[in-house]
Amino acid sequence: MTNRKLAILFREAVAAITETIISVICWILFFPLSLLVKRDSKLTLVISRKGFFFADNSKYFFVYAHEELKPDEKIIFLTSDRLLRDMIQKAGAEAVLHPSAGSLLLLLKCGTLVTDVVFSNFAPLIRGAKFIQIWHGAPLKHIELDLHNRRISNSPLPVKTALNMQKHIIGRYPVYDIVVSTSHKFVEHAFQSAFRTGRFASTGYPRNDILFGWPEKNTTAYRLSRLNVDIGAIQQVQNAKSGGKIICLYAPTYRKNMTSPFDSVIDLNNLSDFAGRHNILIVLKLHPVVQGRRAFHECPNILAYDSLGDVYPLMPLCDILITDYSSIYFDYLLLGKPIVFFPYDLESYLEEDSNMYFNYGEMTPGPKCRTQKELEKELKKIVSEEDAADYAAMRGRISTFTHDYQDNLSCRRLIEGFLHNR
Repeated sequence: MTNRKLAILFREAVAAITETIISVICWILFFPLSLLVKRDSKLTLVISRKGFFFADNSKYFFVYAHEELKPDEKIIFLTSDRLLRDMIQKAGAEAVLHPSAGSLLLLLKCGTLVTDVVFSNFAPLIRGAKFIQIWHGAPLKHIELDLHNRRISNSPLPVKTALNMQKHIIGRYPVYDIVVSTSHKFVEHAFQSAFRTGRFASTGYPRNDILFGWPEKNTTAYRLSRLNVDIGAIQQVQNAKSGGKIICLYAPTYRKNMTSPFDSVIDLNNLSDFAGRHNILIVLKLHPVVQGRRAFHECPNILAYDSLGDVYPLMPLCDILITDYSSIYFDYLLLGKPIVFFPYDLESYLEEDSNMYFNYGEMTPGPKCRTQKELEKELKKIVSEEDAADYAAMRGRISTFTHDYQDNLSCRRLIEGFLHNR
C-alpha cells in the first residue's frame, strides 16, 4: 500500500472516530430532550451541504415552498454560512446558522426536516419528526447503501460489524419517512436498495421546476431563485444567443483522482478555435477542485460558469449538453435537446469511482466520444442539424423511464401530497 493511500486511510479513520464521538455526545445530550419537546407540525426545516451552497433540490424545494405553503406554515433554511444566511434573509425568507443554539432548538421542534444530502451526527434531535430525503440526483452510479455495501463486501466480518455499528451510531443510513425520486422506475432499479424508507414518492425533483421558467417576479420565490446563480455568465449567454450563437454546456463529473479532461484529453485552444468556426459558445461548469487550473478567459469561445453556482437556470438556454457520468443529463432530457457523452476514461472511472445501476451504453441517449476529435465531429453533426433520429427517439424513451412527470409541478406535488397531508 502506498504512503498516499495510508495517509488517506488514516485521515478517514480519524474523521470517523471524531464523528462517532460527536454522535455519542449528541445522543446523550439530545435524545432525552427529544422526548420532552413538543413538535410543531407547521414548521419545516431545509438543510443541505455545508458551506456557501444554495443549489440543487434543497434550494428549489425552499424556493417553491414559498409559493405553496399555507399562511400558517413556516419554512426555515439551515446553513453553516453566514453570508448565505444574510442573503436568504435579505430575499425575504428565514435562515438560521447551523450548528447553533437556535438551529438545535429548531431541530427539536420541527415537524418536518427536508434534505438532499446526508444528515448525520444530530440524528437524535429529529426523533419523531417527519424526515424527507429529496436527494441530489437521479442515480446512474451506485449511491448510499449500495455503495456502502460494495465497499465493505470484501472486509472481514469484525470490520463489517464495526463499520455498520459506527454508521448506525452517527445516523448515516437512517430510515426516512419519504424518499423522493423522479420516477417509479428509478425506485425499482436503484432507490429501493439504496435507501431505507417507509415510502417512496416519485413526484419529480424540485430543481427541475426552474427548467420551465422562473417564479413570478417581485416575489420571495423569485429573489431566492436568483441567489447563487452566475447572473453575469447567463447574461453573456443570452447576448451570445441573441447574436445567433449555439450554446453548448459542458459539465464533466468530479473524479476522485481530481483530474479533469483538460489535463490530457482536451486542448482548450483547439476547442475554442473549433467552437469559433462553428458559431458555438461552450460554457464550462466544472467542479470547484478543477476550476482555476486553466485560464479559460484566454479562449474567446469558452465561458467558465461559477463552479459553486447553481447551473439549472442556465440549462434552458443551452442547445447542447456534453457530459460523461453526471446525473445532470437525466434532468436535461426534460428539455428534449441533444446530448453528447464524453466518457474518455470509462473503464478507469468505473474501477476507481463507482459501479453503475444501468448499462452505460443503453442508458445514455447520445453519441459516446473518447477523443477530442470524436467530440468535435459529433458537435459538428448537431450544429449541422444532423442530430440522429435514433438518438432523439432514444432520448424520448429514456426520459419516459426517468421521469413520471415532465412539468414544473414537482415541488407542488411533494408539498401537497406529503407536507399538507400530515
